[in-house]
Amino acid sequence: MKRKEELRRRWYSVRTRTMLTLVCVNTVIILLLSAGAFWFFQTSFIREIATNRTDVLRQISERARQFKANAYTLSDLYCTDVRFRQYVAELNEDSAEEFCAYMDQVTRQLQVSFNQVNLEFYTIFLSADGIAYCSLPVPDDYDYMNPQIKIWYKDIYYAAGDIVDVASYRDKALGINSFSAARTITDGDEVLGYLMVNADERQLWRTYSDVISEESNIYVTDPGGRIVSSNLEQIIGFSYFSMSNLERMFGENDYIITDIAGRAALFTRHYDPESSFTVFEEIPMANVLEPIERIRRVVVVMALLTMAGGAALAWHFSGQIARPIRRLRDDVKAVEQGDLNRTFSTGGFTEADDLSRGMTGMLARIRELIASVRTKEEQKRRIELNWLQAQINPHFMYNTLFSIQCMVDMHRNQEAGRMLTTFIQILRSSLSSPNEMVTVRSQMESLRQYVELQKFRYGDSFDALIEFDEQAADCLIPKLLVQPLVENSLMHGIDMDAGNGVITVVARRQGDTVCIQVEDNGAGMSADRIRQIMDSQTDDGRPHLGVRNVHERIRLYYGEPWGLQIESTPGQGTRITLRIPAGDTRQKEEPC
Repeated sequence: MKRKEELRRRWYSVRTRTMLTLVCVNTVIILLLSAGAFWFFQTSFIREIATNRTDVLRQISERARQFKANAYTLSDLYCTDVRFRQYVAELNEDSAEEFCAYMDQVTRQLQVSFNQVNLEFYTIFLSADGIAYCSLPVPDDYDYMNPQIKIWYKDIYYAAGDIVDVASYRDKALGINSFSAARTITDGDEVLGYLMVNADERQLWRTYSDVISEESNIYVTDPGGRIVSSNLEQIIGFSYFSMSNLERMFGENDYIITDIAGRAALFTRHYDPESSFTVFEEIPMANVLEPIERIRRVVVVMALLTMAGGAALAWHFSGQIARPIRRLRDDVKAVEQGDLNRTFSTGGFTEADDLSRGMTGMLARIRELIASVRTKEEQKRRIELNWLQAQINPHFMYNTLFSIQCMVDMHRNQEAGRMLTTFIQILRSSLSSPNEMVTVRSQMESLRQYVELQKFRYGDSFDALIEFDEQAADCLIPKLLVQPLVENSLMHGIDMDAGNGVITVVARRQGDTVCIQVEDNGAGMSADRIRQIMDSQTDDGRPHLGVRNVHERIRLYYGEPWGLQIESTPGQGTRITLRIPAGDTRQKEEPC
């Protein structure tokens, strides 16, 4: 329960609440700044990557344009060759072999020339009469790319001799995807034949294969969305994209982030107006952002370190804020525990200083009031002590003088004289000193004199043993504190007629306590009798002038829980234990 209360107090303390507030504000600011900075950096990074990739696509488009231009140049070289056109115009079964030989010659010459630009090509010519030529060995059932049975026949026919791109024609017999620059060879409005200059698409792919990663995909498309070249060879020649949809998605931008096959990807493009090719690249965002993952981790670590540093600073500054309040709290607690001379001094904050000065002034007024009350209480205490002392002294004097009278009446004058001498010594030690406190040693010596005095009266009817240790000898106790207890044993406890009474008085030092035990083997008393004595009433209703008087004096001097305790059993004697603190600073004596 105490642990729970302590935790609750700490939770609701000014320092904890201030620190938590500062930590929360610091955390929110750091998170916002970190997230915002990282978002801005990531956006800038993606934009930079997209720009760089667009530059790469521009290079790919330039290579694709050159690849296409080379094919077009070859087609024009064939078409502008005078002898080629003469052969085509007069081509028949008889001249077919000569035509093929000439085509081989021209093709070899052109292959040598274009080998310098790393272009490997092959040429196909198909006359309107079905005479065919291919610069590569082909099987007998080779179709020679007969345009009349192809879907692009209409394009090549209406082009009227201009070159038409045939995007990646799949030449099954040769096992390659060919990019073909196809055109009709005409004589006026008459179509004499079809010329196709073909190049393996893999040649184009090899020009950009070194600038793409394993996870990215490149698509070179014609205006209709057909794949001219790609690292995904299985889709070459297919109408893969809807260019109108892509145009709406990209708008004015060169890149977008979209979902492709269930994963986020960076999609960039570049359009080359000269070749009419559009180059697209698809890169998974995980690959794009991989270089900044370490930066993300660094940002997270820095944010955590900053938050930890902020928490440490919050703890420090909350301590600075809470310190004057804690100091004020400690001063108040010290006042609660009795330190009325405490000076409230906080420092650091105007409000705390004002409160401190106000409480210091209030405490000064309280001290004045307490001093006034203490003076009155001291006067009252002294009156009560004097009254109690006055009760003890006459009672002791009466009993002693009565004993001396008895000795005189019995003509035991010598003993009566010794009694009177001892009585005078006791009165001198008890009444001559103005101090209310005496040492244990002095009181035990006076007690021995008192017992000696009582021996004159009762003879050998009782024995007394008085002991004290050296640790307790110099401790201060109120004078005449133990004698009434011994007198109570003599008057009410021991049966003098039996002649076997024993009274033991032992004073011991127990830590910061002086313990004095007065024990007799007399008649003892019941629990009800003990309560009557401690309630300060005798059987006839008069105040008890022995045990209760001692108890009241201890309480007046020292307060609770000091006092005495009675242990007794009828017929088995009585033990009275008296406990007081070791030393008394109110008498300006050093504690034992």
